[in-house]
Amino acid sequence: MQRDKPDNEKYSVTALLGDPSFVRWALQQAPTDTARWEKWIAAGPDNATTAATAKQLLLQVRFTEHLPTEEMAAQSYQRFTGTIAALRQSPVQRRRLYAFLTWRNAAIWTGLLAIAGTAAFYTWRQQTTMKVSTAFGETRQVVLPDSSLVMLRANSTLQYRRSLNGQLRELWLRGEAWFSVNPDKKAAGFVVHTEDADVTVLGTTFDLKQRRHRTAIFLQSGKVRVDFHDPQRTSRILSPGDLVEYDAQHQQVSVSKTDSSYSSWTQGKLTLTDAPLSDIIDILENNYGEKIVVSDEKIKERKIEGIIYLENKADILFIISNVLDIQISRRNDTMYFSNRK
Repeated sequence: MQRDKPDNEKYSVTALLGDPSFVRWALQQAPTDTARWEKWIAAGPDNATTAATAKQLLLQVRFTEHLPTEEMAAQSYQRFTGTIAALRQSPVQRRRLYAFLTWRNAAIWTGLLAIAGTAAFYTWRQQTTMKVSTAFGETRQVVLPDSSLVMLRANSTLQYRRSLNGQLRELWLRGEAWFSVNPDKKAAGFVVHTEDADVTVLGTTFDLKQRRHRTAIFLQSGKVRVDFHDPQRTSRILSPGDLVEYDAQHQQVSVSKTDSSYSSWTQGKLTLTDAPLSDIIDILENNYGEKIVVSDEKIKERKIEGIIYLENKADILFIISNVLDIQISRRNDTMYFSNRK
């Protein structure tokens, strides 16, 4: 890394490949460069992905080192001295031969680099894992390489392979996301992995959430199979409208029915039907990063019904404060819910 650039400098993959310091760190783990690049990678969420891609390309495009024998070296030296003697006797031919050799070497190296670059590019597309993250209060739409659509909820991370054509479409989720899977008869399947379960789908729409050792899968349309990581739990096939919730800490599974309002967050709103305040507290903590303390546990049991729009957190707090008649205050980084005095 150039020393006159700050540690938060943005680099593309191409820029990293041309940076001598990065190349030394990637190929040799040079101590003089390690601290600088580890600090840069930790400075931004996208830096790790960019560095991993560049490092993988450097590791893939390597040339085999051939060491000649003493006999081969002697023969090469004799040919070299003979060529030099001949060139000295014919200056015009020397210039022509030199130009020809230069052109031939350039053509050979151009061809080798083109082949290596093409191979590395396609290998990179097949193997590189892409990572998408959302901040607190942010919702992001992701279009996968197979045209499947993902709505990634706040405070969530999705990883997937860059090229999914004809392969097993495999993704990893931390947080919550809504999926609309594009049918692909050529693919080996579509699997989403979470910490406690795997969801296998084919041409379907579903909502998958995994937070704090609790997993919830709502199937809106199509068909999915849920494979729990707990060996004592058997796989389940879901039908449209099924909501399966799994508590990994207590090893409990519950199955119920609901409708598409469960995923109304994809439209920027919450559609609540007799929902306890505890559900909204979970949303404020998981999706907005709030730390909430409730003075009376009975407050969490108060119910609310209707539509709450998610664009403004202040609006959410105003609604629950007035509808549920609770007092909301903040001290430092903690929010306190208590009975209104």
